[in-house]
Amino acid sequence: MLDLTKILKVYNGKRGCMCGCNGYYKVPACNKDRASLDRGYAYGDDDVSDRSVKIIAKKVLSNPTVKFEGNVAYIEDRASNRMQMVVFTSPQELYSPFDTANS
Repeated sequence: MLDLTKILKVYNGKRGCMCGCNGYYKVPACNKDRASLDRGYAYGDDDVSDRSVKIIAKKVLSNPTVKFEGNVAYIEDRASNRMQMVVFTSPQELYSPFDTANS
């Protein structure tokens, strides 16, 4: 089972500028305030979706081509010009995003 407390936000969209103009960010409800502080302004209620966070995180983390940099895991599909990314709350949690006690 995926532990959403370890995920700050996810991104799904086109490669390139990741300000949100080419895609969207979703945040888990448990980290909405923390993600807003990281962003510099508040996420709206329409940006909060535990379901979307789970779907994107599972796609990224189960992909064999996933790349890790700092507290980020991402996959790129250059053929379709798409990118999906998971931003974790801290780098040391990169390798333990799943709660193995409740799996």
